[in-house]
Amino acid sequence: MTQQTAAGNILLETGTNELEVITFYLEWLDPATGDSIRSAYGINAAKVRELVAMPGEVTEIVNSPSCVQGVFLLRNRTIPLVDLCKWFEYEPVHSENARKSWVVIVAELNGKPFGFVTHGVDKVYRVSWSQIAPPPELIASSQSITGICQVNDQLIQMIDFERITAAIDPSMVLKSSKDKKEIEEIEQKYHRSVVIADDSRVVLTQLTRTLQASGFKVIPHGDGQAAWEFLEDLRNKGELEKKVLAIISDIEMPRMDGHHFCMQVRKQSAYQKIPFILFSSMINNALRRKGEAVGADDQITKPELDHLIDRLQECIDKLRDQ
Repeated sequence: MTQQTAAGNILLETGTNELEVITFYLEWLDPATGDSIRSAYGINAAKVRELVAMPGEVTEIVNSPSCVQGVFLLRNRTIPLVDLCKWFEYEPVHSENARKSWVVIVAELNGKPFGFVTHGVDKVYRVSWSQIAPPPELIASSQSITGICQVNDQLIQMIDFERITAAIDPSMVLKSSKDKKEIEEIEQKYHRSVVIADDSRVVLTQLTRTLQASGFKVIPHGDGQAAWEFLEDLRNKGELEKKVLAIISDIEMPRMDGHHFCMQVRKQSAYQKIPFILFSSMINNALRRKGEAVGADDQITKPELDHLIDRLQECIDKLRDQ
């Protein structure tokens, strides 16, 4: 049985810094005591295409990561099936009764569908990104969690799905093919820095390294709020135009999302000559309209890194000529 989610019908006002979170849980065995533990997790509803029952037939993939159960067919599309419990290296509860509640969340990331095995879907909450705090450093460095929020006394962990998909699908890894001559031209042409904001550590690291390898100076931040505070500090000191070349931001981030971040930037005349690019794994038609509404200069999906660099240069040169 297939259940279409309400994600396609969610109409949050642009720039409100809010999102719809679909919560789900995983049940696993404590290796020390053998007790069953239930943990709650969340995914942005905008990423979710539908919820489906566990497929009856799953085809194994040779030499795939242990968390990938295989692939299954859904309306003639081949979809990788990822066991989230195995990804976190938990031993799931395998009782027949427990398996009856298992649900696969089919999400679209960077234009590709992925199925994620959960042990049950709970509720949909409308929350503010300001309610979602970055995870403690220990968790952030060792696990795939981008934020933590508390709703109705329940602690919800937001999963870094980009990190998971990058690990299991090499085509999802950011990369650039700029040659030596192009890199030298960029180094000579631009002397200010690109400020980037992304809550996924793997994406932030890849994007920083790739832009640097392409000749750009980069100042990375883990969310929109941190980047905004950094920029405002420069503006108050009168150093904004001397130090900032452009802004590249993810959309979904703890504390301040990319749409709200862009809206804040566009309210200040000091940022007129600084292009703002939304760079996300989940830009669809509805989100593209939101990006246009808040004044983004361009919007690019994450696998298109070469396009990002070319279009970044186009945005910079266009604003310089105005």
